[in-house]
Amino acid sequence: MLLAALVDLPILALAPGRIDSQRAVKLLHMVVVSSVAGPIAALFLWSALNIKIVEWRALAVSGSHPYCVQVPKDYLGQYKAVTRRAELGGLRMRTPFTNGGGSTDYQFAFHAVLVVRHDEGDRLYNWTYFAQSFVPVSDSAIKGLTLRADCEPMVAFFDALYR
Repeated sequence: MLLAALVDLPILALAPGRIDSQRAVKLLHMVVVSSVAGPIAALFLWSALNIKIVEWRALAVSGSHPYCVQVPKDYLGQYKAVTRRAELGGLRMRTPFTNGGGSTDYQFAFHAVLVVRHDEGDRLYNWTYFAQSFVPVSDSAIKGLTLRADCEPMVAFFDALYR
C-alpha cells in the first residue's frame, strides 16, 4: 500500500498539468485512489471474514465436544477467553513476539488457542493462518509455553458470545 502511494502520488501530482482532457485527469485520479483504497478495503474485508473462518474451523475441529477459544492477553504468554467475535478479526488476532536478545525474534504465544474438552482431558489446538485452521499443539510446546486452558469449554461457545 505504501509502495503504491509512493508510485502513484507523484504521477497524480505531475500528470494533470500535462494532460489536456478533463476526462483523462478524472480517470487518473480514480486509478490512483483505487490503487490505494483497494488494498485497504481488501485488508479490512479479509479481517472481517477471518472471524467466520475461525468460527467454522473451531466447530469442525471440536465436533460435538465442548470447546472455547482464547487469545493472547498480554506479551507474557497469558491468554484470555474470547468474549466478542471481533477479537477474532485478522487485524486483531496477532501473535505477540519479543526479541530474545539474539539476531532473531522468537514466538512467545499463539494467535489463538482452541480448547476442546474430551473425557480424558482438554486438547489444545493452535490457530495457524498458513493452514487456515486449528492444528494440535505438541506436548513440548504446551510445556515450553506453559500453555493451559484459560477459558471454560462449552458446547455452543460462539452462541454465548456477545455479538
